[in-house]
Amino acid sequence: RATRPPASNSWWATSRATMSKGSKKKPGPAPKSEQRAKAEPVPGDEATSKAEQQSAAELEACFMKALEKRMGGLEMTEDNVRKVLLAMSPEEQRALAEEGEALKRELLQNEEHADEAKKFRAEVNKNAEARGLPTEADGEHLTKGVLAFLNAEGDEASGPVPTLRLLIMLASSPYLAKLALADAAAGGQTGEAPPGRAREARAEPADIDALEQALAGLEVDGFAPDQRAGRPPFVRRNLTLLCGHLHRERLPESLVLRDSTKRAQGAAAGRASKLSEMLFRYALQNRWVKPALAATEVQALLTNGLWDGSEAAKRRMAERMAEAGLKLPRLKMAVSATDARPGRKVTVKAEVYRTHVYSEEEAAALEVGGESAAAHAVDKAAEERAAQGQVRAEAGAAPSEAGPQEGWWVVGEAIRENGDVPVEAAARHNALVGFAPLTAPLTLPTMTCEFSFDAPETPGEYKVMVHCRSTGCVGVDVRKKVTFKVLPAIFVKRPAPAATAKAEEAEEEAREREPREEQPPPLEAEAPPPLIAAA
Repeated sequence: RATRPPASNSWWATSRATMSKGSKKKPGPAPKSEQRAKAEPVPGDEATSKAEQQSAAELEACFMKALEKRMGGLEMTEDNVRKVLLAMSPEEQRALAEEGEALKRELLQNEEHADEAKKFRAEVNKNAEARGLPTEADGEHLTKGVLAFLNAEGDEASGPVPTLRLLIMLASSPYLAKLALADAAAGGQTGEAPPGRAREARAEPADIDALEQALAGLEVDGFAPDQRAGRPPFVRRNLTLLCGHLHRERLPESLVLRDSTKRAQGAAAGRASKLSEMLFRYALQNRWVKPALAATEVQALLTNGLWDGSEAAKRRMAERMAEAGLKLPRLKMAVSATDARPGRKVTVKAEVYRTHVYSEEEAAALEVGGESAAAHAVDKAAEERAAQGQVRAEAGAAPSEAGPQEGWWVVGEAIRENGDVPVEAAARHNALVGFAPLTAPLTLPTMTCEFSFDAPETPGEYKVMVHCRSTGCVGVDVRKKVTFKVLPAIFVKRPAPAATAKAEEAEEEAREREPREEQPPPLEAEAPPPLIAAA
């Protein structure tokens, strides 16, 4: 689904880091950072105009009516609503979300409902924390980190988001800081475990020291002596565990971690993966293309425990998939874009070809008996992504019933060409103009999607880089550049209403002043015959 464009198509000349006030994405509501830039209004947004015309009660009534229609007579309980939502197709889910978009915006952005919005956020944060999910504080933390990068000066800010920078953002988040606090409460700082906590995820200080030295020996970025100096203890703990997870296959065999430390490492990697998913969602919402691409890359690395996207890591990725009976994804992509007049819609269409497509026999082999371990792993991942809204099985069927699926994201990046014009720091970054999820069963050879955005106001030639990204595999992403033209606007010259009326009056007066010729009376023989003959 395409993201909404800003009021002016300034992404071709500027690209600003924006975070709309009160916007949110599960598992926690969006942050309220004081450093966020001013959000731009959205033109042509039917939901916005509708929200301005209707009260919150009217909007709620419209949404509940749409939800009841989809409930099919079931009682409106939380469990029933959840089941109905999971059974919906992506199109049905999007339609229902659009029904409630105006209500959500009205409740969260209108100051008249500030108390209700505050209570809502508090309840969402409470539920998220109880379920072990990120909260609003984590979104605020990620936003500050992103804005610091987007507004930074120097060579680092002109390139992609460095992996180390993103890992430090994750390691220093409140979500992962809670793990370090739990270690301290459990006696992790002294190496003594209280009774009953022997099997819990707790990183031993001795293991952290040994792991940090091993990473420094591998010359991992972030572990040089000058980089480690002054690092807060909880950030040191989390970052060391995360990098140890990514470089686990490169670590010396002599390094043996305790079981509790291994569990702590897994817990840190799991939470970091959830946070990277949260960041990806925020990036899509706010047109942060660099953070969005970096989030998908880090999530794939965390998922597979691989150190980077080098050829060696790609080979290891292929070996693992082969051991599980799976093929390494290989994609080709064709992209097209329509030309448009200023302010009109440009539609970008992407066709992604899966050259690693499975035959029916190969796909069936992954779903049966002793060969189903790999299928179960893929299926579980598909279910998790479906629950997060990335991919879905067909309507009415659980993802596991649809068989193993591949999930991808297509992201459109507006390529900005600076030329010699000086711009502010935040304007140096390209912007995200659209995105769409892709999903396919293993036997499907081609996936297609499209997204739209408003054309720039200035006629000329523009470029969009279309990325096809995976959050589950390393080194399989593809991208393609497409060009479109903004044609000159068509102007129709119309006379002003007042001038037209005056011209008509003058013409009528002129006709009245003209001498009229008297017509002779008609002859009697020329009189028209009667309509009905006389009797």
